[in-house]
Amino acid sequence: MSFAGQAGADTVRTIRLMTREDLELSAAYYPAVSTNTAAAVLLLHSLGQTKSEWDTVPVLFQRNGIAVLTFDLRGHGESNRRLTANGVETVDYRKFGPQDYKDMLLDINQAYDWLASQPGIDKHRIAIIGSSLGSNLALRYAAYNDEVAALILLSPTLFFQGLRTDDVITGFGKRPLRIAVSRDDALAYESAKYLIELRQRAGQAVESNELVTCSGQLRGAAMLTGVKELSGVVFSWLEQVLSVPPVNEPVASPKGVESDHHR
Repeated sequence: MSFAGQAGADTVRTIRLMTREDLELSAAYYPAVSTNTAAAVLLLHSLGQTKSEWDTVPVLFQRNGIAVLTFDLRGHGESNRRLTANGVETVDYRKFGPQDYKDMLLDINQAYDWLASQPGIDKHRIAIIGSSLGSNLALRYAAYNDEVAALILLSPTLFFQGLRTDDVITGFGKRPLRIAVSRDDALAYESAKYLIELRQRAGQAVESNELVTCSGQLRGAAMLTGVKELSGVVFSWLEQVLSVPPVNEPVASPKGVESDHHR
């Protein structure tokens, strides 16, 4: 899939969201370049990164009729202020413990609800894409919010700072899922295979190619720009499951990207 030369002005709105514990989240909203009710995607970045980790990804979705919201998780980027009775408190992920990471689910809920409430957004067609830490968070959140229409997990692991994935994978049910990992990223690769196995045992794997394996060792969002044509494969699949008419022809599985079959 090629996204070059798409018509329509690229627009982005910088917004601030406030969690229920008065923590400010810095976010960016990319309305869909479309006159119809749009599907949407929520992007969750990696540990130590910010919303800018996604580079040009939001604009590519936007130009193809899918709205995007991305934000800095608490303690990252510009999401570093909490309002307290004693004034402003600085929030830094480098000082976090397991409970702080679990509280990031509150950030996701705030962002998801805001996105679902926007005019022109079909709240029944919202997907989440997570990168590394963001993928663990995405799965845990989606397991308890059955409104999430689809998930793409980039380099998830079974456990990180109290954020397990194996105990919630079956909670996602038979909704559409893709997991992408690099074969040489051993931890993520073995974790992803086990997560797919758990879905298969539960009879929830609705497709045989839910695991996409890339050559090399790139992790998370870096795979979308560093692995040839992976972004096209991801976008085509997401357009399909969200029932968005594709702007271009679907892309076949490219060199360097494989679909693992473990049945």
